[in-house]
Amino acid sequence: MKLPKFEFIQPHSLQEACSVLREHNKKAVLLAGGTALMVALRYRLSQPAVVIGLKGLTALNYVRRSGSSGLAIGSMVTLETLEKSSLVVKEYAPLAQAVQLVAIPAIRHGATLGGNLCLDTRCIYYNQSEFWRSGLKACFKLGGDICNAVEKARRCQAVCQSDLGPVLIALGAEVKIASAQGEKVIPLAEFFTGRGKRPNILKPDEILVEVRIPTPGHGATGAYEKLRVREGMDFPMAGVAVVVKRNRGGTIERAKVVLGAVGPSPTEVSEAAGLLEGHKPTEDLLQSVSREVVDRAQPVGNLAMDASYRRKMVGVLAERALRQALSVGPENRSQ
Repeated sequence: MKLPKFEFIQPHSLQEACSVLREHNKKAVLLAGGTALMVALRYRLSQPAVVIGLKGLTALNYVRRSGSSGLAIGSMVTLETLEKSSLVVKEYAPLAQAVQLVAIPAIRHGATLGGNLCLDTRCIYYNQSEFWRSGLKACFKLGGDICNAVEKARRCQAVCQSDLGPVLIALGAEVKIASAQGEKVIPLAEFFTGRGKRPNILKPDEILVEVRIPTPGHGATGAYEKLRVREGMDFPMAGVAVVVKRNRGGTIERAKVVLGAVGPSPTEVSEAAGLLEGHKPTEDLLQSVSREVVDRAQPVGNLAMDASYRRKMVGVLAERALRQALSVGPENRSQ
């Protein structure tokens, strides 16, 4: 399938990129790694008049400590760079683990951090060729008034399939957003709208430029588990990120449990975290958290895997992630 016709502009600074984006408004899209955008263009899911290439913005390609603590990562950093960063691997292991589960090495070589967080929501009825979609009524994401996945749904139910979103939310990350008017920093959890049609809060003239992650602190551990159709390369059908912090006595002081690919945005399950906090890990506790996660997950039938199975597996993934983060296994149980 051929690409649609568009004008390509490659700015040489962030300021220029913001100005060009503001000039062309909703008629322009940003090109980072291109691993998702190229498919969307070929499928005519996106038909912009202008494509703005960000590859030349080396100022957005960095992994460094932020002040005296924490980590700052530019949005144009590739997943391959994150995967190989000794700083990320050593101090932010859940992030490194999640990156290694994204697609295949060839994709991670070009895909970027910003691109993964800004992924459009996906649906088996939407992410198809223009010819395939011609046999269906236009859905909410294509300007229609129906959801082809959920009968009588009042809004788009497409799924956020970012692997890194849940992990970074669990790590307490913030994002910096730039526009021609200036910059702002918000919690990553507030970056996602929870609406399939418009998955993030970025305005037409705004660019995600940086992710900031606080230092996990002593006693903090985490893990990410993912369900997919093909083990080596696919988007998640479900995902669970957990980060826990224990005191010297082994009691969990703080916990985060965040689900991915079961709704239009990553979903933090505060009830599950509440079950963990103030307790030492036990078999009964892990099972309780697993059941709570299943109760809170509400996937619908819009991906290439049965929704009820995905919901059940969320509980399994949560237990696996907790066992990994807490080093609790059949041969090493805290009672």
